[in-house]
Amino acid sequence: MPGKGPFANIARNTGWLLGSKGLGAVLSLFYLAITTRTLGPEGFGVFSLVIAVAQFIARVITFDSWQAVVKYGQAPLRDNRADMLGLLIGSTLTIDAISAAAGLGVAALLAFGLGPVLGWQHDIAWLGFGYAAVVLLALRSTAVGVLRLLDRFAAAALAESMMPVVRMIGAVAAWWLMPTPLGFLMAWATSEIVVSSTYWILAYRHGRHHVARVRPVSPAQAQRHFPGIVPFLMASNINLSLVTVINSLPIFILGMFVGAAEAGYYRLAAQLGNAMTTFSQLMSRAIFSETTRSHVREGGTADRHAQLRQLLRKISAFTIFSASVIVLALFILGKWLLVTMSGPAYLPAYTLLLLLGSAAAIEMAGVSFDPLLMTIDRQRLTVMVRIVEVVILAAALAILLPSMGAVGTATSVLIATLAGFLLRAAAVRYHLR
Repeated sequence: MPGKGPFANIARNTGWLLGSKGLGAVLSLFYLAITTRTLGPEGFGVFSLVIAVAQFIARVITFDSWQAVVKYGQAPLRDNRADMLGLLIGSTLTIDAISAAAGLGVAALLAFGLGPVLGWQHDIAWLGFGYAAVVLLALRSTAVGVLRLLDRFAAAALAESMMPVVRMIGAVAAWWLMPTPLGFLMAWATSEIVVSSTYWILAYRHGRHHVARVRPVSPAQAQRHFPGIVPFLMASNINLSLVTVINSLPIFILGMFVGAAEAGYYRLAAQLGNAMTTFSQLMSRAIFSETTRSHVREGGTADRHAQLRQLLRKISAFTIFSASVIVLALFILGKWLLVTMSGPAYLPAYTLLLLLGSAAAIEMAGVSFDPLLMTIDRQRLTVMVRIVEVVILAAALAILLPSMGAVGTATSVLIATLAGFLLRAAAVRYHLR
């Protein structure tokens, strides 16, 4: 494996992903500016709620099957078992397809059931269902796993770069030809299709010599061939679902009880805060791939844990410093960025940006915790921590939302995120001691 060690490999692979996301972060400022200024607070609020509903459905119903490909594909790849890799990819792809089909039913239920509660007209409900259907059917998690298993992070970066490029082109086209939520949703849907297609083309190109014939494999058969894969995916899905609840519940509540404009302010602040901490998401993917690979290579448990502890110290020192710099940048540049990008009408989002950006920075500081716990088969523990985090969020919302509105919502997210960070840090320290 190229590189001087696990940390060097993580840094290199994160660098490839960051190249595409760096482009995305820059372009996102422009296409968000076009979107917010064209639609205004109310229109952007409706647009944001549609996006949030679709993302909520996709993340709760579907699985992070790329993690199973990376975890269970290491041994077959090492042993040149193309037949087993074909079975593995068939297994995860079948699970992806089943979950997407189930997601369509949930999408219809939420769009036409929850839509009226959010104040959607019938045509907006159809927009929500249509966009959710595109997101669900643009299956790519297994293709992502193939590229990460083969250490093709440069190819993955190329596929990811399609998202901001297509959205930028689509935003300009929508502004010129159809300056409505429908126009911008069509642009976003097109980007999902292009990214998925690119991932599959690249996965086929790089994986065809390593993977035998792929065919549908039922979950029961998958469990027989790869013991533990179904519980692993279920735990991963529950963890992702809880993260999604933490991210999506506030905007739904604001949309139902406060209004679309407040939801739009919240969404804009969350997107800007997350854009500045995209690095953490990228590093998390690289960390999981590398720690899983090292876990397969190393000998005894003591040796593996010693290596993971050393890796944790290096990653934590870097991410805590980076998170501190990002929080400082938000305080100094946040207001200027909001006004320059979206105009004075979005100034109410500034306080939200500081709170949500700080929460995202805390997540960044603990970016290594979940991948390390999953590497040492402590998926249930990650789920339990997320459940506690959701309970804390719900309690904080019940107390702060009625009196503080959107600011109370963002404060609740910050409190829950900090609690989750401390719990995960304690769990990692205990299990790697």
